[in-house]
Amino acid sequence: MKTVLSPSANSLRFGLIGNPENRRVQDFQAAVEALGHPRPACLAYEELLGDPSSLDRFDVDWIRIDSPGENPAVAEALILRGGGCPDVPLAFGEIGFQREYHRGFCDVLEQIAARGIPCVNAPQDIAVMFDKWQCHQRFVDHEIARPHSEMAPASFLVLREHMRAWRSGRVFLKPLHGSSASGVCALRWTPHHQQLIAPLRIQIEKGRTLLINSLEVRTYTHPADIQAILERLLPSGMIQERWIPKLSLPEGAVDLRVLVIHGEPRHWVVRQSMYPMTNLHLGNRRGDAAVLRNILGGKLDKAFELAARAAACFSDSLYAGVDILIDSSHRAFVGEINAFGDLLPRLIHRKESAYTAIARACYDRRCLV
Repeated sequence: MKTVLSPSANSLRFGLIGNPENRRVQDFQAAVEALGHPRPACLAYEELLGDPSSLDRFDVDWIRIDSPGENPAVAEALILRGGGCPDVPLAFGEIGFQREYHRGFCDVLEQIAARGIPCVNAPQDIAVMFDKWQCHQRFVDHEIARPHSEMAPASFLVLREHMRAWRSGRVFLKPLHGSSASGVCALRWTPHHQQLIAPLRIQIEKGRTLLINSLEVRTYTHPADIQAILERLLPSGMIQERWIPKLSLPEGAVDLRVLVIHGEPRHWVVRQSMYPMTNLHLGNRRGDAAVLRNILGGKLDKAFELAARAAACFSDSLYAGVDILIDSSHRAFVGEINAFGDLLPRLIHRKESAYTAIARACYDRRCLV
């Protein structure tokens, strides 16, 4: 990580860019205050998108860029900024315009970078972390263990021909620019049967087929439903990833979310599910860390080392959330990396919450990224 040392870190004016109403912003502000520092000011994405000059007036010494998610007005503004059509608004929870959303967000990140204020996580790193294909290529270049992946066809008809040629298989299809499992599909097939598992539902509205994010993971087996889903998702770009058979325990398959801060694996949680998607917001459970350590022994430490190596591929960022897959042979692979993967409520490591640990790392050793 690139750092510069300041003789008066405690006097630094720390600012956030985020959605002020979001608990991410509020919890981080509270963590900074609890350490005895002034409450960081927050420039709202909505204000920044409506008035680009607001960034020029944001008088701070360094910035933490937070997630723009969970705000429909911000989503619409980012989609419009990324070239989306203003006459086709998203329905509540609809999966759509992910490419335009990403393009708009990257444009905002470039604007922040051009302002020249040091950022806790560099805008260029954040942009790459939200592009699954660029991430995959970077990990391969750094010899980070990853499931074999390739770009999926942009056409369902082409994918169907591939499925017929392969006769049977199982893959994950992930939107290039999605997050929180939005649009992620676990697909498996034989010559006589197809199955697609995804946290979404199909909704017909005014003659349009919509895909709606759902907290309930659904299984689709009718070929027409699978075709309808993939015809909506594939044209926006998806990565096709080998389906790793995860380590299974009595209450479901497990993987890990590991928060790496300043190169050190800190907070981590076992995510356990009866479905292929283990994201905790989908109602999945936190697994027993002690049980997993007992099963894996020293291989768990190897998994943490892999998470640290993955985060080190983004050397201009102080922290990242890394998802580690553990296969049935106890081998570790990097599944994802998330620039905003620090929302880990009630998780304590060395008597610190995730946000307290990040806030302290920001000030300790007076690190500016």
